[in-house]
Amino acid sequence: MPHENGIYDCKCDRKFADTQATHGWDSDLNNWYYGYTLYPISYCNKELQIDLPLYWRFVGANRHDSVAGLVALTEFRELSPNLNIRNLCLDSANDNYPTYQLCHDWGIRLFIDLNDKTGPKNTYPSHISVTDKGIPICMGGYEMVYHGFCPDRSRLKWRCPLACGKIPHCCSKPHCSTSSYGRVIYTKPDWDIRIFTPVPRGTPEWKDTYKARTSSERINNRFLHDYHLEDLRVRGKKRYSFFAMIIGINIHLDATVKVQKLSA
Repeated sequence: MPHENGIYDCKCDRKFADTQATHGWDSDLNNWYYGYTLYPISYCNKELQIDLPLYWRFVGANRHDSVAGLVALTEFRELSPNLNIRNLCLDSANDNYPTYQLCHDWGIRLFIDLNDKTGPKNTYPSHISVTDKGIPICMGGYEMVYHGFCPDRSRLKWRCPLACGKIPHCCSKPHCSTSSYGRVIYTKPDWDIRIFTPVPRGTPEWKDTYKARTSSERINNRFLHDYHLEDLRVRGKKRYSFFAMIIGINIHLDATVKVQKLSA
């Protein structure tokens, strides 16, 4: 072996048995690999504590997750037109404006962690100061309190943190409002669809909804480890897809058995 002989930059020709596979970078393991990436779309039932794979496909290792995600979502909607997708939780690899715009056009609320590599457009009014999560800052320097989404005007309402009882006092001089209701600021998703999301980042609803994204990690673990998909010694996307289908059926059967036990 080259490493055993002290050679760490081997230039020898290599034979790859699977001509359909490609090279890709695994950011978790911090190394390159040759093969495919399994991209699933899953559903999480919090009440029954069940995770179900709804759709999955194998893509080349060189395809970025942001591209694979849009392709998978498009195909899933075409295959299941009667299923209404309300919320979609994705990781920061999908934090890009085209993804936000497409899901907005499809009526899907996105929940994505911000990616530091994607900068804001800063198209909102200059007199409003906001955090990197799109939360307005009041004159006293405090984050304002989210008070709901106004669907008729497609805007988010924010109230004074003092009036909402979130802070004990305010040192803003002069006072920004003499009303007991406190000052109100509105933000619009149209200003920056990535920053001013329909459900603001950091709010309890956003955090609670985004927790469901761990469903994808559990589904991946079931495919790769519980059913040993990554241990298969096969070649070709068709063979991997066949075994993945069998695994997916078994995961649904496991869920059926669990529900029957709970209802017994």
